[in-house]
Amino acid sequence: MAAKQQGIHLACRECQRKKVKCSRTFPCVQCTRSGISCKISTRKPRAKSGKSGDAELRERIFKLEKLVETFSGEDGRDTSRSGSISTPHMEESSTSLRLDNNTTASPASSTDATALETSKYVAGAFWSSLTAEVKALADAFAESGSGDEYTPEDSPDAAHTSPDASQAVTVDLELIFCPPGVLYVMPGATLEPDPALASQLLTAYLDYVEPMFRFFHVPSLKAFVLYDRPYLGQPSNAPCNRALKAAIFFAGMNAFSEVDCVALGKPRREMINDYRRMVDIALYQADPLRSMELATLQSLALYVASIRVQDSSRRSWSMVALLDRIGRALGIHNELPGEPIYLRELRRRLWYGVILLDCYSSYDRGSDPTIMPDTHNRPLPSNVNDSDFDEYSTSLVSRVNEMTEMSLALMSHDAVAISLRGTSTLGNAKGQTWQQNLQTAYNLQTYMENTYFRHCDLSNPQHLMIKYAGTSAVNSIILRAVRPMQIDSGTTPPRVDSPWVMGLALNILRHSEDLWRQIKEEWRRMPWVPWHAIAVALAALCSIRGTDLANEAWTLVDKAMIRFAPDVADGVNGMLWRPIEKLHKKAAAFRDGIEMRQTLRAQITVPAVHEKIAYPPDQHAVVQPPLPQIPAGNLMMNASDRTFDLSEDMLTTLPNDTSWLDWESIIKDIDEMKAEDMQWF
Repeated sequence: MAAKQQGIHLACRECQRKKVKCSRTFPCVQCTRSGISCKISTRKPRAKSGKSGDAELRERIFKLEKLVETFSGEDGRDTSRSGSISTPHMEESSTSLRLDNNTTASPASSTDATALETSKYVAGAFWSSLTAEVKALADAFAESGSGDEYTPEDSPDAAHTSPDASQAVTVDLELIFCPPGVLYVMPGATLEPDPALASQLLTAYLDYVEPMFRFFHVPSLKAFVLYDRPYLGQPSNAPCNRALKAAIFFAGMNAFSEVDCVALGKPRREMINDYRRMVDIALYQADPLRSMELATLQSLALYVASIRVQDSSRRSWSMVALLDRIGRALGIHNELPGEPIYLRELRRRLWYGVILLDCYSSYDRGSDPTIMPDTHNRPLPSNVNDSDFDEYSTSLVSRVNEMTEMSLALMSHDAVAISLRGTSTLGNAKGQTWQQNLQTAYNLQTYMENTYFRHCDLSNPQHLMIKYAGTSAVNSIILRAVRPMQIDSGTTPPRVDSPWVMGLALNILRHSEDLWRQIKEEWRRMPWVPWHAIAVALAALCSIRGTDLANEAWTLVDKAMIRFAPDVADGVNGMLWRPIEKLHKKAAAFRDGIEMRQTLRAQITVPAVHEKIAYPPDQHAVVQPPLPQIPAGNLMMNASDRTFDLSEDMLTTLPNDTSWLDWESIIKDIDEMKAEDMQWF
């Protein structure tokens, strides 16, 4: 008996394969005729509801929320990974996504608490608005699918985003090198210059910046920058070496003139901003706060030296403390036995370059230096040329009584050492008196003359720079001995006769004027604003008028104030320039006879120590009263053995010098303006 046929709803598999009409019975007519086995088709499972799609979107929103909270500090975790916000696979990409100040920002969050929480971080407004928007999206999905019991913890990846996970994926946001208002999601947007431009930038750096600091061994640096040779044991494309290249290019671009930049197709300001962005990104990737590579610290030191040219804020001054801390972490402040010659010289040069930056930045802002002389034992770099040693050298002999490529830097280091000695004893009851500080400055003058100046060939631009810089340094240290930048309660310098003090200040201004005429704005180093000399001259002009010296002082002071106002620390509204402008008004009123109050001054014959002061025809010579001859021995002599004391009789016969009171007044004004600039809560 024939088998009973059963009705089915789907065509059998053979009919589907042959694409013929099926009778939809089992077995079907087509399979029976063909004598083949009929196989029933099964219906595919019906598609599930769209809840899984929502679940996936919820999971992604949850991950983004956690990422945003990490950036905005809402979870308060202490991260332990490197300071880069890109994963390894991100670092392979050269694409960069950033939000500039020019870009229209997202609407601000309606929650003030969120805005306050994120306002102190990079691109805080962006993170505030994004956090609010993401949470709003999450809330919207929660309202539309309240019946869905799905939770993000059900996801297999939830452990990676949970704050309690033992191996949480954390992302650090670098707050130092990324400029405010800019977010780099994938650093590396700015490309390196082409080889021809890179060579020009390196040449500009070596000509105008490197002679002062001498951070590097130039032959090794050239091989690295121009030919991509490994540097300090790392390949040329290592993060530390990419940061070093970027810092060199940025420093070189600062030395370009406007004409040079226009010839390259962009205005100077735009070119400098591009290269600053490049070095910011490169330093961000090199992570100098954690890196143990010497090249990273070299790049950071060069960045600090270069950024002051364009930025008058306290950015570079603040970062000097970082250089000190990182340098000590790398151990470059103390010399260890057995160091290779090459590395030893590089560490010496870098450490004393950091000290020079510290001394410069403290003078630049009228503050105390960070690095004191007794906190390190690294000797000065050797007085040699770069051709005297290389990576494989096993011995090195300094060139005695010779001018070398290191002479300018070594002369600066000698002056810094004396300056720091005076600063470290300021306010210390056991420290040096003003007479000892003044005597030390004169010892420095003798040492400079015998060690450097008498070997200078003034037809050589580098030697001429040594003469200018050394003479200005000596004048500045002498001036600070009698007109200190901070009032010391332990020892008060004498109220010596104002023309002599003014002469010291004017020597500095003369050198500054000559140097400015020489450079003609074609290149710039760090702006060395002689605000101290300007202030001392103005204080003297409050009591001197109508003389040739006073007229020359007004000419030099007015030029200097116009020229250096844009470069002074914190600008014309900063704590240094406002007191100077106030003093300028007072001195101008005295000069114009507006102040009618007569000052009674005793007409006493000035002692020989002041009478015989003669300003030599050479404007570059240091002005000083006659002193006993001091042998040019060890500069670091005991100052108590040779002092410059004024007897009580001499002190009583000195003229009544009101300029000292004016100087005390300006120092107090600076302190008061510091207090006014602080926000008290």
